[in-house]
Amino acid sequence: MSTTNIKISEIQKQTKIVGFTYLTTTLIGFINIFFVKIGLHKPETLLASEFQFRMSIVLDITMYALVMWMAVALYILTKSINKNRATLGFIFRVAEVVMGFVMLLLYAAPLIILRKEEKYRFTNDTLHSLASVFFDVYGMGSNLHLILMSIGAFIFIKLLQSASYVPKWLSYWGLFTYTTIFIGFTSQILFPVISKQLMVLMAPGALFELVFGIWLLINGVNLKCLKSQTTV
Repeated sequence: MSTTNIKISEIQKQTKIVGFTYLTTTLIGFINIFFVKIGLHKPETLLASEFQFRMSIVLDITMYALVMWMAVALYILTKSINKNRATLGFIFRVAEVVMGFVMLLLYAAPLIILRKEEKYRFTNDTLHSLASVFFDVYGMGSNLHLILMSIGAFIFIKLLQSASYVPKWLSYWGLFTYTTIFIGFTSQILFPVISKQLMVLMAPGALFELVFGIWLLINGVNLKCLKSQTTV
């Protein structure tokens, strides 16, 4: 097998990994947000839903582990296009994962506080207020997490577009999606009153990632330029 054929095989292998992780993380995120986490962010009812709360943490851990795998695969897939930009994209996606695990510590803090209520010399109302503070900080962390994600994802989609690895309509959809997410969640930091409206931004983003993952799994990426080298 020629060097070019080996390169093509490796690129398509990483493409399948990217497609799988995009699809899986999107599905995990959807299930977690709309079926598992829903209604959990209330200190007064948290202990009654403790197993569900712990399940949401496990799902998040799984998702961030898959994002790390995705980041490595995206770097391998795009480093031959532009290594410096691929490295930059990789750094932002790794920062997204790190932020995600920090958020999980904040997210778990209310459960730790309420489970060990007898060890803390605070009133019940004070402990509930403290738990609410951690949930609010977790919400701010979610904004930062999505901003990091949007920057890293934008860089990688731009690299795939520049090499014509994916169709133009799909790459433009991705660039629009991540630009919108970046602007929207940066705006929430500046104008927190618009927080509820931002969930609208997540719908087209989730749909893109679902379609993008399926596309890569089924079609791979366009490697006509590399394949042409094998006939020279």
